[in-house]
Amino acid sequence: MMHSTTGRARPLVAVRYGPRCVPVMQLAEAAAGLCDLLWIIDTAVPGMAEMADLLNRFGPIVDLEGMSAEEAVKTLADWEPHGMTTYLDAGMVELARMAEKLGLPFHSPATAAALTDKARQRRALADAGLDIPPCHLVRPGQSEPELSTVEAEVGWPAILKPRSAQGSRCTFLVRDCAELEKLLDALGPGRPGMVLEGYLPDDPARVGGPYAGYVSVESVVADGAISHLALTGRFPPAENFRETGFFIPAALDAASRSAVLDLATRAIDALGVRTGCLHTEVKFTPDGPRIIEVNGRLGGGVPEMLERAAGVSLLDLTLRVALGEPVSIDGPVATDRIGYRFFLQPPTVSATVTAIEGINDFSDHAGVDTVSVHQRPGAALDWRDGSGNHIVAVVGSTDDEKQLQAAYRLLHQEVTVTYTDVRH
Repeated sequence: MMHSTTGRARPLVAVRYGPRCVPVMQLAEAAAGLCDLLWIIDTAVPGMAEMADLLNRFGPIVDLEGMSAEEAVKTLADWEPHGMTTYLDAGMVELARMAEKLGLPFHSPATAAALTDKARQRRALADAGLDIPPCHLVRPGQSEPELSTVEAEVGWPAILKPRSAQGSRCTFLVRDCAELEKLLDALGPGRPGMVLEGYLPDDPARVGGPYAGYVSVESVVADGAISHLALTGRFPPAENFRETGFFIPAALDAASRSAVLDLATRAIDALGVRTGCLHTEVKFTPDGPRIIEVNGRLGGGVPEMLERAAGVSLLDLTLRVALGEPVSIDGPVATDRIGYRFFLQPPTVSATVTAIEGINDFSDHAGVDTVSVHQRPGAALDWRDGSGNHIVAVVGSTDDEKQLQAAYRLLHQEVTVTYTDVRH
């Protein structure tokens, strides 16, 4: 059936939607007055069938379940979209191929592959002259001699992580070969393709402070024009690199801010990004800032924080970029508050959540806008799930860093979680 949009009053943007994506209501609000939305989903993905009714309130749906690549392109072509975007890593390469066939501005397939494959990304960055730690594949069933060669080339300590994943899932600090073997055994033969890469050492000057020694750069790219909108700071992560708190703007001096932005620009150019939104993580080391990774999507919670800090709608900008509009912003944008998002993380165990207490008391604190429970009593936690396992998420804003740090401490003082069936 044809679904021609000829004569449509507003342009149509196809949005690939999936788990852990930006909130539907926020995206629909950003689109109001700008464009209509066409949701691209796959109901074979757990949880997406249940989302269909909500999505359908804000635009038609194309369900990719069971479709071949050719059928998907034909179906989308019938809708005649003017743009395409995604806020997910999953399926980005396939979406890039669709956009290429439809003649829509998006990441090229090669760029999308580099943005979602950590081994490929490391090679591209190194080839462009960026200082990148050694990175090697760890395949399921890899022989002991092959694994020993990888270990020797990477050195210790090292980081073990999936070749393609997000949110620190299955990401671990490994100190020696015995610990590596133990982790690989625990992950089991069905583990995804992994990489082992050199650990970026901490900058001694930043150890022991209230914030983590890494930040991220939030950018949009429109027809090759790079706009760095904000730098996001972090609180120290929980074990296994799980995020505990973000805030905009990052607490950096002018020299550090300039060095980070220059490095992010070099990385974006090295990956051939021409159109899209980016979340580039950068760590401070004794030798200066170094790239952790570049993500071809928005960072989690960044639109909410930027809106509170600067009154800027990042989702609006991503839709304008998708439509091919010229977007050029001399950033980072000015802020008059600090926007934040905190996570309360569980221990690194598999367990069952049995009780959560203190949320009401914390919710009354000044500067707290919303407190959402992500793992309710009865929820089963998996030790491999990374930052996505967080119990509670908090969004708000403060006037200054003193208030920011006080709110972060208060969350961990007021809210307590009880677990049973603790294992691993």
